[in-house]
Amino acid sequence: MSGISRSRSRLGLLFFSPAHRSAPTIWAFLAVAQRRNPIVADYAPTPLLGFRVWSAGAGITSGAFPTPAQVRVNCWLQPKEIPAAWLQHFPSGEEIIAKTVELRPDHSLPPDRRILRRRECEFQIFRSVEEAIELPAIRAGFGNIGEFITRAQTVLQRRKARSGRSLELHARMLFIEEGLEEGTQFTHQPESDPGKPPDFLFPSEAAYKNPSFPTVQLRMLAVKTTCKDRWRQILNEADRVKKKHLLTLQQGVSVNQYEEMVNAGVQLVVPEPLRSTFPPSIQEHLQTIESFIGDVRLLNV
Repeated sequence: MSGISRSRSRLGLLFFSPAHRSAPTIWAFLAVAQRRNPIVADYAPTPLLGFRVWSAGAGITSGAFPTPAQVRVNCWLQPKEIPAAWLQHFPSGEEIIAKTVELRPDHSLPPDRRILRRRECEFQIFRSVEEAIELPAIRAGFGNIGEFITRAQTVLQRRKARSGRSLELHARMLFIEEGLEEGTQFTHQPESDPGKPPDFLFPSEAAYKNPSFPTVQLRMLAVKTTCKDRWRQILNEADRVKKKHLLTLQQGVSVNQYEEMVNAGVQLVVPEPLRSTFPPSIQEHLQTIESFIGDVRLLNV
């Protein structure tokens, strides 16, 4: 520091670089301020209590500051990203959901927004795998109409099966992520009564079948992507549970139809972002997924 006039004062800026958690780096930028023209002092790097001293023109050491992680724009899988086994046998719904969670963990999002983001991601994964498998066959052509119809029916049936189970599998994943223990706090695909399997029972199938377990502490949840014409199907499920909860992505129903549901003992559970698609007089009576999870958490308390 010798040779610096007393009219100058040293200024320091410290920047923390977490590039390596085991050995973090703090960069010390030292400047010398003159009365007229501030300059950056060109000091040779010297040990400073574990600090690195930056010198003018020396630049920043490569890797000192971490490169931001790349954010994936969508979930469409390129051919090289698709597991080889999936090209031989179309993946199950559970396998696609697992891949969806890998690409869209979104654990910081509330359950209502998380499930909608993942549904969109999951459909992109499904379509990308479908295209990788089916497009080569379509381009190769068909020997006759029968071959074409058979292939088309396979594709359509697969899509219907995916649509039917997708929301149910996403809901199961949400319950687990939100701390509900499968088997003791919820049961997926139980048999509440002979021939009457609801999608979910809370707190468990065992509790439902225990006559001494209080009926007021039982819940059932049916899952249907759309419900306008299908909500009545759940009325004969879980006889002990008088109020039937129905999770749906249906975007709006009429006031008259909603009143029919309420009179039949159906409580709609709708992701919070979709509530605005319902008539204003209905919105406050819809239960969100987050609210429903909070409710069933208390059943074993």
